[in-house]
Amino acid sequence: MARKWRAENSTQASLKQPPSQISPVPAPLPMQRQRCTSLPDAISLSWKNDQAVLGNIFYFLNIYSHGELPSPCEQRFLPCEIGCVKYSLQDGITADFHRFVDPGEVPRGFRFHCQAASDATHKIPISGFELSNAGHPVVLRELYSFVRPDHGRWPPVYCKSDDWYRVNWCLKWMAKEAGTENQLELFSVENLVVELYQRKLRKEPSKTWVRNLLDVFVWDYSSNTRCKWHEENDILFCALASCKKTAYCISNTLASVYGVSLTTAHLPLQDYDSSNNINPKVVVLDAGRFQKLRAQNPGCNRYFSSPVEKQGAASSAGEHPSGVMSSCRTSTRGRGITRLLESVSRLSKSSSN
Repeated sequence: MARKWRAENSTQASLKQPPSQISPVPAPLPMQRQRCTSLPDAISLSWKNDQAVLGNIFYFLNIYSHGELPSPCEQRFLPCEIGCVKYSLQDGITADFHRFVDPGEVPRGFRFHCQAASDATHKIPISGFELSNAGHPVVLRELYSFVRPDHGRWPPVYCKSDDWYRVNWCLKWMAKEAGTENQLELFSVENLVVELYQRKLRKEPSKTWVRNLLDVFVWDYSSNTRCKWHEENDILFCALASCKKTAYCISNTLASVYGVSLTTAHLPLQDYDSSNNINPKVVVLDAGRFQKLRAQNPGCNRYFSSPVEKQGAASSAGEHPSGVMSSCRTSTRGRGITRLLESVSRLSKSSSN
């Protein structure tokens, strides 16, 4: 397919040029066309009270692929792994779904491209992988059974905005392969977090703040986060893990806002203690425009401030979070060369005495 496309592209370019300007050097591959599909508008969620918010069910979805093929190819992605979790603020993660998908035949000429993309991320083999024994129709039917309609309507499904194009394309492709229509409507989880904050605090955090909130690595090696295969092979990129970490981040930041008591369904066991004090290892950057907001509304500081600031405040009062040791000392140590010079000076003094 790749060879055929290059041949057609070279022929069309030659026909457009005068005979005197035809170059024997083949034209380079063009840049990928701009994606025409854009994120849908944020879904309008209406809750009667905070209890309705806490009990609302959210589904977080991600689909991994063997790389992304260039725009001339009809098939842009090769779905190989799918993960989804069922989550609520009140109960945390109550169920999860994970399947490896048979990607089918790799388009001719792109096998090396797909293999390189796989090796750099999830490392799922392109072929001969015994766990990828289910085709698109089977996996899609199982996903529909997991995300069940609520009162005749399919619930919204969320993923990160950076993953939206790939996940949405894969859903439509899998539905096409199954001979049906895609039933799931995909939305940005960043918009969901903004709406949850807006609902409670009447203040809207910036999208940059929310993206930094969700883009953390603190739970990469937490137990019961990755699928069994990625856990056993010590591979960080896992579709199921990405969904669970999204739920962890939302629990971590919104539990105190809505007064939720954390459990092992909200965060991995080692990331909270019996007093529901969250281990402050997640670093979040505040948007610049929130400097004024925090000055005008000091009450919002504890929601939009980073855990590093909270840790500093505790240290100044002589208290430290559970499991975190103070790095403050009475004397300041220099770099390695300074310590070396100090030791040499002490040795020279002792030898002279």
